[in-house]
Amino acid sequence: MTKLELAAWGLVIALLGAEVGLAVFRPWDHHVALSLSGSHTSSLVSANGSPSPGATRLVTPSAGAKCPDVVVHRVEQLDTIPRSAWVHASDGVNVRAAPSSSATRLTTLATGTQLNLQAEQTNPDGSTWYRIRLSDGRDGWLTGRYTTNYPISLASTDSLKIWLPVGYQFQSVAPGKAEAHYKSGPVTLLYVESGVKDQAPTEATVPTGLPPRATWTARSVEQVLVGDLPATDRAFGIRLAGSGCPALVHEVRVTTTTRYYDLIFVLDESSSSVVAQLLDSATVQ
Repeated sequence: MTKLELAAWGLVIALLGAEVGLAVFRPWDHHVALSLSGSHTSSLVSANGSPSPGATRLVTPSAGAKCPDVVVHRVEQLDTIPRSAWVHASDGVNVRAAPSSSATRLTTLATGTQLNLQAEQTNPDGSTWYRIRLSDGRDGWLTGRYTTNYPISLASTDSLKIWLPVGYQFQSVAPGKAEAHYKSGPVTLLYVESGVKDQAPTEATVPTGLPPRATWTARSVEQVLVGDLPATDRAFGIRLAGSGCPALVHEVRVTTTTRYYDLIFVLDESSSSVVAQLLDSATVQ
């Protein structure tokens, strides 16, 4: 289990806040934005191996379509220019006059905003920036860190708001517990449980349908930040009961001054990076 050090959060939030329209994260706020650091890029090509402008493709499971209960369903734009993209930072993304965090801020675009990416630039520091045209006719640049190649829509529980790939919605399974399913089907992307902090279990409850925790295989995971809230982050390899399909469980616990939030993502290996997009777009209440 990785315990995140509070002392490091201020610097990272200051750096990320330059491009994301963030207020300072405060655990005593009623709404608290979450942000998970790390890579979340993806690259897709068409069936013949050549990108085709404007084309899309449904992401399929890594197990050759044999494990549809694991795949994250999302229709992605091929990684070409021009193409569509969507903003996923919970408090929006700043648009700059030039592809630099020090350039003049032109505006801030809200989460869920659909973009038409006109040009792409990779800076010496490895950051990717996209040029877009604003509604007033001005050209601006925004960091690619907080964009997705697939449409997203708002989904909510009584304690969490998060932007999921289009087609997913929450279903309440018990007080304080909900599951995100794809178009009301059996596919579960995210389990959420929340409650009073003092009543938090030692470990997140294993949702129905997943194998016992004793069979989970721990995986190494990149250090992450979840807002400036006390948090733990772990990843495990599992095989789903019944189908035997391999999957990746990404388990995050976030605590505020009064509540805990357990988030369990069930993913195929190639989709594990979607966790960053999901937490970037989330607010706990």
